[in-house]
Amino acid sequence: MFYHDENGFTYVRYTEGKRPLKLCTYWIDSPESDAYLDTIIAFVIAAANKPVHIAKMQPVKFWQLVERLATLFCRAYSPTREKGVSKPEIRGAIYYVLNAALQAGDWPAEYVITKQTFVQYGGDYNSREKLCSDQD
Repeated sequence: MFYHDENGFTYVRYTEGKRPLKLCTYWIDSPESDAYLDTIIAFVIAAANKPVHIAKMQPVKFWQLVERLATLFCRAYSPTREKGVSKPEIRGAIYYVLNAALQAGDWPAEYVITKQTFVQYGGDYNSREKLCSDQD
């Protein structure tokens, strides 16, 4: 279901006949990107079902939800044009939010960031090179 490439992308093949979803890490490398993650979290909470319902979804439906939320977010906020955040990064952040909610059983008050999550803290705010490009 998951596979990775040398450019830092993770691909999710969730159904036959569809192209795999491309995800990558959303980097928090400035106060602005930290605040933008809050915007993504608020959007997901407002647009998605409650985590108890999401937990009952089949994997295909779950990944369709991730893609639908990413598309709706990109239409509403134009993150690539406005903030330089690619759609694969948005997918990664949405997956992170949904996964945290599923683990907590509800929308968490705090979102824990670890080395295994799709949201990571960047090192030097001014010199870190992003692994993800703006390509879908």
